[in-house]
Amino acid sequence: MISRGTLKPAQKAFNHLRNDHEIMLDSTSTVQPCFEDDKSIPQQQFHFRPISDIEGMENNSVVDVIGVVSSISPSSSIMRKNGTETQKRTLQLKDMSGRSVELTLWGNFCNAEGQTLQNMCDSGIFPVLAVKSGRVNDFNGKSVGTISTSQLFIEPDFPEAQKLKTWFENDGKSTPAISISRETSMVRTDVRKTISQIKDEKLGTSEKPDWITVSATLTFVKVDNFCYTACPIMIGDRQCNKKVTNNGDGKWRCDRCDQSVDECDYRYILQMQIQDHTGLTWVTAFQESGEDIMGISAKDLYYLKYEEQDDEKFAELVRSILFTKFLFKLKVKEETFSDEQRVKSTVVKAEKVNLQTETRYLLDLIAKFKEEDSGVLPPKIENIISTSGLSTGGFGTGSRESVPPAMNYSGTSSNVTRDSGVPASQTNSYSNQYGGSRFPSAGSSGMYMSCSSCGGTGHNSANCPSLMNGPGQSYGGGFGNKAIPGSGVGGASGECFKCHQSGHWARDCPGTSNVPPAYGSSNVTPGRYGMTPKQHVGGF
Repeated sequence: MISRGTLKPAQKAFNHLRNDHEIMLDSTSTVQPCFEDDKSIPQQQFHFRPISDIEGMENNSVVDVIGVVSSISPSSSIMRKNGTETQKRTLQLKDMSGRSVELTLWGNFCNAEGQTLQNMCDSGIFPVLAVKSGRVNDFNGKSVGTISTSQLFIEPDFPEAQKLKTWFENDGKSTPAISISRETSMVRTDVRKTISQIKDEKLGTSEKPDWITVSATLTFVKVDNFCYTACPIMIGDRQCNKKVTNNGDGKWRCDRCDQSVDECDYRYILQMQIQDHTGLTWVTAFQESGEDIMGISAKDLYYLKYEEQDDEKFAELVRSILFTKFLFKLKVKEETFSDEQRVKSTVVKAEKVNLQTETRYLLDLIAKFKEEDSGVLPPKIENIISTSGLSTGGFGTGSRESVPPAMNYSGTSSNVTRDSGVPASQTNSYSNQYGGSRFPSAGSSGMYMSCSSCGGTGHNSANCPSLMNGPGQSYGGGFGNKAIPGSGVGGASGECFKCHQSGHWARDCPGTSNVPPAYGSSNVTPGRYGMTPKQHVGGF
């Protein structure tokens, strides 16, 4: 309940509300809390404007805006013109107008709502954010910043928020947005890099720092000077944190504040070495990130080492974090040390690797690589005959270039098949055991044998159509050729040894069928010694 106020026309230059009047309070005015809920008082009202409309607004205009947080940067400290330090955090808002804008959070908004938004974005959630009374800035395009009267609502239960969320899940996530903040100072730390890429890609050497995420193992920590003495004096809403020196009288002096205090604070300045599969590098972790890594405040660790002098417990605590895998969010920037340019990596945030999240990331990465490789066709291979399962002088599977068939007259392994007509499955034990034929034996599962005479398939040289009834070629010969290659039993020429004509065997030679029996043969038709006529041995 407000009473004894003065009602006057609103000064629009200083009042961004839509009301035509304002109430001025003086020393006689009273303000009394009302604990009973009066439903006649309207709830918070919003006048949301599309992000595309902000582009045409004047500088310092106050606006209500709602959008999806598509990206967010870590909180950072900046120095004001009056010498005070404050926190700053930037994020990107996009909406259905096809535009995006940079929103800057100042002061306590960074560590309260800002940290909540950071955690949600790191978890893969893109929250809806409603901003009440943000101020438009026209520096570097148009951007929106918080002021003391601003209010932030994360995932509000508004009709506008539900509509925006549905749009983002269906189309907005993949729809590109044009930023109205021309040269945004937005930084991203979700770009995954390896340690070797810091040097190979010359990160940090441009005007602005590079913000990256590295999955690495902590391998070394410098335990000397792991913290510094800091000023505890509050300047505005922030602690000074500048280094203080001991006066020698038990008090600590801050040159920046020009004051002395009875007790100082302790803040981390950890020098560490991290390593991944590509290399290693030095990084520096300050207060918040140092606590994330060590799991204990710098002040408690200092007292453990120097006041309690419990070296064993101190060493055990340090050993417990070594060889632990973290996701380090790094700020990489080239700085000057003693007139020498060096690239410095500062840990903005460190969190232990979540195996479930990391596995999902790696699976998505593998799927992405498969998509990129799916369009690549294997090289075209011509005139290749697979020799899987065949023994051709090597081990395992392989392939060879096909060669034109050649006639082998030397009685080597090729002739075992050509001359004896043994099926390919039975010649395997001989084909590579003798001679130097260029044709591997067949007979393994799923393989075919090409004819060494004509190069065709579906038959071997024993029943090759091009050799059937051809002069000078064998027809399948004597039994010796089937048992032992090159045994010499049975003809290899295919000619009758009596008349030297082809087309018949010697026993059927027409030139000897009417010859009278030899002396002492007992009327036995000439043939093998001691054998009766027409008695065939070994296929004769």
